[in-house]
Amino acid sequence: MSYPAGLAFKTVQYLLIADVAIIFCTNNPNGNLATSITTGLILLMYFVGKVQNMQFKAMMSIQIQGRGLTEGPKPKMGLEFGIVVLAMAAFGFLLWKPEFAENPISNWFYKSIIDIESTPIFGFIFKIVGFFFTIGMLLRMVNALGMIFSGRAFGRNEDDTNDRQNRNNERRDNHFDDYEEVE
Repeated sequence: MSYPAGLAFKTVQYLLIADVAIIFCTNNPNGNLATSITTGLILLMYFVGKVQNMQFKAMMSIQIQGRGLTEGPKPKMGLEFGIVVLAMAAFGFLLWKPEFAENPISNWFYKSIIDIESTPIFGFIFKIVGFFFTIGMLLRMVNALGMIFSGRAFGRNEDDTNDRQNRNNERRDNHFDDYEEVE
């Protein structure tokens, strides 16, 4: 599939996921604003994780296969993050106006997911997978916040600079040069 067609498909996919998530939020009798915000954060982490995985795969294919940077379609990160922003904007808009989320395609996805969830064996498996997916997303979110607050996300790591200086000092002390006198 060409890159523009894949990008269009991904845009529709992300918008449908945001739309169905809103339907789940509005049809939940215990749902409130906090539930919707948590759903939005999990959705955001899912989208960002997908973009990061795509970026990692592209980087690994360049390193492993020796593919040059000019060969093949390269992911355009600005467009990829633009799709994420568009999907999250759609989520916010549909959270504000949930009546726009009701359409035949989204309702079909919603009913199919509810039917799978109500099936005895598949429903149990579906709930277990969903539980671990949610835990993974929350752990990823906590890790990301920890990186932001520690400064590692911005390239600042005091321990790393101290370790590098110590290693450089050790090399200078233990370095043997042919022209040095040995006592």
